[in-house]
Parts: sequence; structure tokens; C-alpha cells
Amino acid sequence: MRPLASGAALVTALVLLLAPSASAQAPPDGQTCKRVRAHRTTPPVVTYDRKPGAVRVFAMQFKQDVRHVATYASFRAKIECMVREYVRQRLARGRGMVNVVAFNEDIGLMTAGTGSRGEQARRVIADPNGAPGCEGQAFPCATIATLGALNAGYSKELAAYRARFPQMSQVSGVFVATTDTFARGWMQTFSDIAKRYDVYILGSNNQALFRESRDPADIDTFADPDQPRPDSVFVATGPEVYNEVFMWGPRDVNRAAPRPLRNVVARNKKVPLTPIEQTLEMTPGPSTGRAAIDNVRPYRIPGTRARVSFATSLPAFVYGDPPAGTDPCSDTSKYYMRCLDKLGANVVMQDEANPGRWTGEDGDGIEKWQPLSWMTSTWRAAADPSVSFDYNVTPHMVGNLADLAFDGQTAITQRGLRGRRCHYIGNRRWTRGEDRPDLRGEAGGKSEFLAIAPWVRRDGPRNDLRAVGAKLAPGSGDRLENDYLETAVVADLTFPRDPRRPSCAQLRPR
Repeated sequence: MRPLASGAALVTALVLLLAPSASAQAPPDGQTCKRVRAHRTTPPVVTYDRKPGAVRVFAMQFKQDVRHVATYASFRAKIECMVREYVRQRLARGRGMVNVVAFNEDIGLMTAGTGSRGEQARRVIADPNGAPGCEGQAFPCATIATLGALNAGYSKELAAYRARFPQMSQVSGVFVATTDTFARGWMQTFSDIAKRYDVYILGSNNQALFRESRDPADIDTFADPDQPRPDSVFVATGPEVYNEVFMWGPRDVNRAAPRPLRNVVARNKKVPLTPIEQTLEMTPGPSTGRAAIDNVRPYRIPGTRARVSFATSLPAFVYGDPPAGTDPCSDTSKYYMRCLDKLGANVVMQDEANPGRWTGEDGDGIEKWQPLSWMTSTWRAAADPSVSFDYNVTPHMVGNLADLAFDGQTAITQRGLRGRRCHYIGNRRWTRGEDRPDLRGEAGGKSEFLAIAPWVRRDGPRNDLRAVGAKLAPGSGDRLENDYLETAVVADLTFPRDPRRPSCAQLRPR
């Protein structure tokens, strides 16, 4: 039996328990939400199937904008306004239904630019051509300038971490330096929103593992200079930077964890990594052994039959072809999706931050039309007979970040649907001489799309769509530059799935 706490310790514990947290802040009002709304929006695409034990998923197509990270409050307002405008009035009530709000990959990344330490980085992001030496220069000039500005803004924190971790990467170290900003910024926001709205909520970021420290020396070193001196700071415990997705629940599950992590119910480190992530010298998640299996093991949402696993972008494309007798979980960097299937996942959460024009070539440069390449993840998860996932949920981030474009169409797919057929833009037919021969079957309408978000303009000839993509891109100077669509896709995921429900819920862009 543990001894009773001393009087002083008991008082301290009561203060910590009763002290108002960020979740006690008043929610944003209508005028605030109007100010932070993206220029181009549509109502959410909605398809309901109110069965007991269903999971209502809100796949959020978030439009990133540097004005939303000037302060912690501005980021919180943006995220909570999206929840209030797309989620709150559509929350499932009763019948054992649960609500899950799915944001995208790298939702926390831009918050590195918060406050005075990120001011110069925000200027580069807002005006990539204004970065020294970048006028008229293409990617990655402004991206490199942004990283340089963050290195300068967080020079004090970088120096401290380099002393602690001499092996820390010269490239990814900036994401270690921003640990406290990430934890008290995007992570605390998501933690609080899960509790306030009684939902599960997920998103990812490139960051280090961390602990909460009350050491005065750590507070002196890592506290935000723009804020009153805090009681604690969040300190990286190692030099490794992971692309990690977190899912928060409505109640605390680990009161001993740092505050932003107390209601985290599931997390996953990305493996394998993309070439851009490798260039940034990030650390992949474990791919072999027990750690790899634990990293991808499905999370069963309480009260439902949903078993959720995460596939952050590239892993959702990785099926591989394991030789006969090979355990697909023996190497998740080769057989990622087949391992998820073996472990019993029935919902794949594919959080996305897709770099490059939606109307351009895919990440490996082999397929010249991204929407066709994307069929090998979002659609394949619900169509490939060699796996048995019931659903795939793919929320896309959109918007330009310095000189790098992010774009896509948020979608939810369901296995076994046999109704109306639809497709991503430009996928009406396979194009000889342009499309990969092995993707002929991926072209055309597919009934497995349960719901799909529109793009900036209606479907049409690829060359017309490419012209619009060029106008949206960084540095175009066109009135459409960075005017991507913000919206959401909302669907009830039932267990067992209903093959007779309507497919292809969608809206036409304005």
C-alpha cells in the first residue's frame, strides 16, 4: 500500500488537478470562425447509416495557412472552428455510436512557426519569392530558407540539444528544438478538443519523443520567450524525429504522462519514409520484431467493432508480395498493409499530406497523374481481394507551404459496395502513353468510393485540370494561387458493413 502524500505534496497535487487547463478556454465565437475560414469552402459531403455501434468519421480536408500559426491561440481557433463548423452539429448521438475526427498528416508541422521564434519562417512561407536568393527559384529554395529561419529562431534551443545529443542530425534537429512548441501547441489543442466535444481525434507531426520537466534549468532553456514563465516545459528525450500519428480520446487513460499525452489512446510511427523525409534525416518507425508489431497493432474503439490501424501516406501504398510462408509482419517496411490485415485491422486511417500538385506526377515520378496513383492506396484498401479491410479513411491536407504544394481529394472507401460509380478528377479513363500499364484497372468509376470530396473545379480533360493546378501552385501569381478547397467528408462506418448502402456521396465544386 502506498504511503499517504505529505501535506505539501497533497496541496500541490490538488492545485494541479484543479488548475484551469487550456480546455477551459472559451470556444471561438462565430466572428472568429468567419475570420479563420478558408477562402474556398464547401459544405461537408455526408453519408449516414445510423446503426448501433457505428463509428461516425469526420475526414477533415484542412487548408493550411501561415496566419493560423502566429500564436498558440490562432492555431487553436482554426482547429476548433473547423470542429464547430463541420463536426459539432453532425455528431452522432446515442445507439452506441462513436465519433472520430480525422485530421491529416503533418497537421502540427507549421506550428513550429509560432511566436517570435517562428516569425521569420512565417515571412518566408507567406512570400517564398521574398526569401533571400529565392526570387524566381523553384522548390526547394524557399523550403530550405524556411528551415534556416527556424534554425535561427530556435538557436538557443538547438544549442542546448546539440550539447545533450551530439549525434543529433544537422537537418532534422530543428524539429527537436521545437519540442515544447509542438507539445503545448498542436498537441494540447487536440487533447483538449477530444475532451470538450467527447470525440476521438487524430493527426500527425514530425517531432521527437518528450517528457514534461519542472526543472528550473530546463524551464530557463526551453520556455517560450513570448509567454509568462510556465511551471513546466516539454523536453525531448532523444535526437530522433519521427513522423508520428496520435489519436486522442475523450478521457484520460494515463495520468502519469505529460499533459498533452494523457488522453492519447493510440499512436504510430511512420515506416517506411518518403524520399523527402529521408532527406530531412528523419527516423523511421520500427519495421521488425515485437516493436514493429506493436507500432501497427490495431486499436479497438471501445463499444464498437472498429479496429483502427494507421497508414500515414506512403505505408498505405506498401503491400509487397511476401514469398510463400513469409510472415507479412516480419518486415513492415516491405509488407506494411498485409501486416495490418493479418493483425485484424478493419479500418485504415490514411492521414495524408501529399507533396506536389494533385494534377502532377506522383512522388516517385513514375506515374504522371497523381489521382490515378492514389487508387493504389485509398481505393485498393477496399478493393484488393488479398486483404480484408472494411474501410479506408483518407483526409488530405491542402495548401502551399513555402514553395511546396499540398493537394488531394479527401475520400472514404468501403469494401463490397455495388452501387453508383465515381472517381478522382482525371481518372475517367486510362491514358495510353501517359499512365502506367499496370494501372489500367484503376482507371474509371469505382463503386467502392463511399464518399469523396470535390476538387477546386469540376472534372474535365487532364490538360485543363493541369492548368488549374499550375495556377494554384506556389509562385504562380494567379488569383487562384493557394486557393485550395477546405471541406470535410462525413460517413458512418457500420460493422458489419452494409453492401446495399448508397455509394459515391459527393458535391460539385462551386
